[in-house]
Amino acid sequence: MSEGCSDEDERHHAPLCSILQSLGEEFFELGRFTESFQSNLSPALLQLAGNTQCHRDVQSLDLLAQRLNALSHYVLTIGRLLPQDWQVNSHHALKNITLSDLKYRLKGAPMPENLDRESGELELF
Repeated sequence: MSEGCSDEDERHHAPLCSILQSLGEEFFELGRFTESFQSNLSPALLQLAGNTQCHRDVQSLDLLAQRLNALSHYVLTIGRLLPQDWQVNSHHALKNITLSDLKYRLKGAPMPENLDRESGELELF
């Protein structure tokens, strides 16, 4: 899959199965985060149970967690089925991701300690 590329392009190539594994793991973690979010908010949500819109939103959180879990299993399974030597240049796709920690996880690379934050970074308040 990486045939016909220049040497410069080659340095940006990664095994497709590794990319899919990173995506699957990210979906899995997002699903866990959503489930945790749902559990932590449960006491407050019970107080709002009579509110129809709130009830729908709670159901949507549950559906979101289920869908992320399903996507995780799907992507991880496909990644395990691919030949190990299939590669793709993910450089252009990664340039569109503005969260540095996510970008490094998807690359499969450790995040540098002194990384300048880009615009669009997650800021906790």
